[in-house]
Amino acid sequence: MGRKSFAVMDLIELFAQWEAGRSQVQISESLGWDRKTIRKYLAPAIAEGLVPGGPPAGEAVWARRITAWFPGLSDDRSRKGTWQAIEVHRTYIEEQLKAGTAVSAISSRLTEKGLMVSRSSLRRWIAANVPKEAVPRRRAAPPRRPPE
Repeated sequence: MGRKSFAVMDLIELFAQWEAGRSQVQISESLGWDRKTIRKYLAPAIAEGLVPGGPPAGEAVWARRITAWFPGLSDDRSRKGTWQAIEVHRTYIEEQLKAGTAVSAISSRLTEKGLMVSRSSLRRWIAANVPKEAVPRRRAAPPRRPPE
């Protein structure tokens, strides 16, 4: 089974259950996560001397702690190494999109310029970083005619 990425909200749920006094086994069964994963994410809290069953800290406090312990979870961009390479070409990409150039063509042209990222990564970057109104909508393919 592959790696699963977690968001801060996922871990807030983990810590809320832990804070309520549930065991790691119970949390694992509840969330459907491996016990080693539960242990990994609880380790910083335990290292700081936090214990389950105390007064509730609340979501905002847990979010701050989680962000400090796992900075890669709070900034989605820090997990996307290719995005920094794509960002260098932002102006070019935006100009091409305004001109109506297909993302597949932009990807090919950027590859010719030496940018080695997948077309899927470029599409994800565009979806997250370019306003939707700047991205031309795909036209539907015409319906196929039945063979004669």
